[in-house]
Amino acid sequence: MADTYSNFAQLAAAEKEGTAWRRTAVAPAGATWAAIAIHGGGIEGGSGELAREISAAGTRMAYYEFAGLKASNNVSLHITSTRFDEPMGQSLVAAVRRCLSFHGYVGTDGVPETAIGGLDADLVARLAGTLTAAGFLVTTAPSEIAGTDPLNICNRTSGGGGVQLEMSRALRNSFFPGGENTKAVRDSGARTAEFYRYASAVRAALMGRGLMTMGTVNSSRWALMPGPSSNVNLSATVGTTSLAAGGGQFLAFVARATDTNNCYVARVEFSSTQTVILTLRKRLAGTETLLVQNTTGLTHTAASRFGLRLQVTGTTLRARVWPATAPEPTAWQLETTDTDLTGTGQVGMRAILSTAYTGTLPTVASWGDFDGASTVQTFAVTRAVNGIIKPQATGTNVRLAQPTIVAL
Repeated sequence: MADTYSNFAQLAAAEKEGTAWRRTAVAPAGATWAAIAIHGGGIEGGSGELAREISAAGTRMAYYEFAGLKASNNVSLHITSTRFDEPMGQSLVAAVRRCLSFHGYVGTDGVPETAIGGLDADLVARLAGTLTAAGFLVTTAPSEIAGTDPLNICNRTSGGGGVQLEMSRALRNSFFPGGENTKAVRDSGARTAEFYRYASAVRAALMGRGLMTMGTVNSSRWALMPGPSSNVNLSATVGTTSLAAGGGQFLAFVARATDTNNCYVARVEFSSTQTVILTLRKRLAGTETLLVQNTTGLTHTAASRFGLRLQVTGTTLRARVWPATAPEPTAWQLETTDTDLTGTGQVGMRAILSTAYTGTLPTVASWGDFDGASTVQTFAVTRAVNGIIKPQATGTNVRLAQPTIVAL
């Protein structure tokens, strides 16, 4: 069906802002990503809510929504993506490097699916991977909604590319209690677990790579890898999807692990005051002991990434953490010696939330850019706190997906 208005000027002249439609633009200083919904509100219900959630406070993502507010016939406010020229939206997208544009389409009746397209091929692939890993059905967008035209608003970024996510009606309905995708329910703020699961899977693609989903406090997520080693030099980038509140978020490298109860640990804490604290620790027969600590002076922001390195050589343990956007420093922030664990053992990762944690649940820990000198470079998850982990879309799942990591 042809658009009623061919451009924004025509729409604005015929329809009253604040009554028929609303536009919202939020652009944090330095934002390089944007989540947008140019057919929000009643035009393609659910698209605006998703864009808003992905760019929620703390992520430093820009957010834009053009929302239909009419009691009926909001489809008359639809301006196709290649001709969408509302100035606030255009300016916001032009200022960022990467853009996620959320849309709705009818799709197959009763089938919750996402058709993905756009010129940012790398991000298209990452989104398809994280959504599929989370159990969502993903298809390649057909030509009419492929989002590959350079004039498409999602591709008008400084990098010349973006991603268009077309969510089927069945999928968008699943985001709201009782499948009631109505203005009253959308405005109430009520959302289903499926909505937050979908948002977490999208955020995972933004952060990338291996994921540990923490749905409850004080519940460890472990990923130990085959190929026991004694002396290791491990590095990766780490991040989480939200800010800590009440208590801390803990992400750690593990070395010389004979099991989850016996190992050395280099732990980064993202505290409830957003400070970044680095500690070296040991676990013996399930009892964890602090060896040394450094309050780094770094500040944690949601979706930001930090480099983490752990080196274990003989009886010497060293660790450092730094902003992933900066060069790795040469100096160690922590160094100590210990003689309790001198044999070979597995390396891996651990994530856990403090018992006092009151922040967003689930919180997803992200591991990427893994490098492990003297360790196996290709690995799969072999053990967790509750046994072997198999692929499943639940809060206990550990999913690893980057070139050096084999996903289960």
